Amino acid sequence: MRVATPASLRIRQRRSADDSFIARLATLAFGEYDLDPAATLRRLVQRGTTWVALRGDTPVGFVVVQPLTESSVDVCAIAVDEDERGRGIGRSLLAHVERAALGAGLKEVHLHTAQANMSALELFLRGGFRVTARMPRFYRGMYDACALVKRIDSTRH
Repeated sequence: MRVATPASLRIRQRRSADDSFIARLATLAFGEYDLDPAATLRRLVQRGTTWVALRGDTPVGFVVVQPLTESSVDVCAIAVDEDERGRGIGRSLLAHVERAALGAGLKEVHLHTAQANMSALELFLRGGFRVTARMPRFYRGMYDACALVKRIDSTRH
């Protein structure tokens, strides 16, 4: 997926000052699927690598990744501020993950999302991910999810 980062957008590694933004956005984005999304994200952020997308000095999105296997990484969480959706931020965050994974010699990016989250599914499918499994009642024992994967290589970046 070749994605040009919008000119006014930059992506950098998370700083501790970003944690309140991440907790707020996690609550808004994942509250339906997780009883305590802020606490869940705090744990994920501590175990993984988090990048934050900024427009100027204002954070507008984030992505958290963790190693999965010797050749793959898992996108544990990705969210974009509701007012900023549709502006290429999610695509830019995913492209950033793919470039970092390629740089580390990895071959695949994995993730999962709620089956009912049509905007996320559309983002992932348009970005070259394919559904590999359906996971009934994955979130809170109520919501079905989809597992997705994308093979990455240097010819696409």
